[in-house]
Amino acid sequence: MSLRLQIVLAIAGLILVLGLAGTFHARFTLSGISEDLLEQRGNAIASDLEGHASELLLTDDIYGLYRRINSIMNSEGDMRYVVILGPNGEVKASTFAGGLPVGLREANPVPDGQASSTEILETSEGSLLDMARPVLGGEAGVIRVGLSRERVESDVASLTFRLLAITGGILLAGLLVSYGLATLLTRPLSRLADAARAVGRGDLSRKVAIESSDEVGELSAAFNAMTDQLREKEEDRRRLLAQVISAQEDERKRVARELHDEAGQALTSLMLGLKHLHETAVDDTVRARVADLRTVASDTLELMHDLSLDLRPSSLDDLGLVAALERYTKDFGRKYEINVDFHAGALRERRLPIQHEVTVYRIVQEALTNTARHASAKNISVTLDRRNGTAVVVAEDDGSGFDPSGQELSPAEARRLGIRGMEERAALLGGRVTIESRPGAGTAVFLEIPIDEDDLT
Repeated sequence: MSLRLQIVLAIAGLILVLGLAGTFHARFTLSGISEDLLEQRGNAIASDLEGHASELLLTDDIYGLYRRINSIMNSEGDMRYVVILGPNGEVKASTFAGGLPVGLREANPVPDGQASSTEILETSEGSLLDMARPVLGGEAGVIRVGLSRERVESDVASLTFRLLAITGGILLAGLLVSYGLATLLTRPLSRLADAARAVGRGDLSRKVAIESSDEVGELSAAFNAMTDQLREKEEDRRRLLAQVISAQEDERKRVARELHDEAGQALTSLMLGLKHLHETAVDDTVRARVADLRTVASDTLELMHDLSLDLRPSSLDDLGLVAALERYTKDFGRKYEINVDFHAGALRERRLPIQHEVTVYRIVQEALTNTARHASAKNISVTLDRRNGTAVVVAEDDGSGFDPSGQELSPAEARRLGIRGMEERAALLGGRVTIESRPGAGTAVFLEIPIDEDDLT
């Protein structure tokens, strides 16, 4: 769940909880107040009627009683009935034309010693508030008044609906406001997240605009300072890596030259001496032994020659990248019994700067070595070309392939380290290495290095 949605839901939930809590609190409060007011009205009506009915009951003025209760019924809209009972429970006057409903007489008795009694009755006409009030302590009779609770309940329901509608309107407005607020709050955070992902991909030049001086602005400033430090450290690392690689290549060149010149000459002299000894020896046993030593010396010279080529082929410095790779791919195919197809393309015409040529040579060497060690390939294709100011190298094989995401375990660890080395070498020249592969479908290594036409020779 995004932070924006969390903020919106939090504000909406708060508004909803407070709105519903306020609505139901108001409903219950208003309902209680309305019930109290209705009961007070009933008591006032019954008390007023008691004051007038006591004399009428004592004089047995039935006509006066009916005139009084009809006057009350006409003046009170909520009034549903008025009943005046005699001391023995007989009906003296009533608004019911057909007699009292069943059970009404016994529904609300007045306990001894109380001035009145109130009951809520559920009838066919709805909920009624029944008020019973003795006349002269019950000696003259009892007054029963019934008030409808319909208007009270209707008013409470209407108010509840209005409050719910207001809550809904506030909720809608709150959603809009919270969405806008969340957008304002999360937009710089989203930019920070995008910048962080860019930094994770290696783009250390990414900056975040500082639009405020609050905590988000401080975070943006800290992020920019962090990327500046990372960029400086990355530049230092690349500079040191370039120095290490340059020193490594110089050392390779020196060792290869010493192996080729000094050790090679010594072994050549040894072979010539053994040849002379073989020719001048009289004993057949000695001749056979000398022949074996010549074979060992020849094999050692060949091994030293191969080692010298692996360290730094002289053709790379003397004849250039194309000649060095032609010889390397030919020797590689013969050594590992793999068919290697090499095409130079436009790079055959002009030479790259020596640093570029060394980088391309080492990356191709690493790609082919990985293929020989891990892919079990039968065919390899290596293509060099120059397109729109970029040197493009493609090395493809039909081997077992692998997962370029790096999720494999050993023995693929060594291969991933080789890929990392290729990427580092390419990055030093502003280039990039792309790997396309999947298990069982072979591997393709793409190398792109920008070149300046003026640097070509």
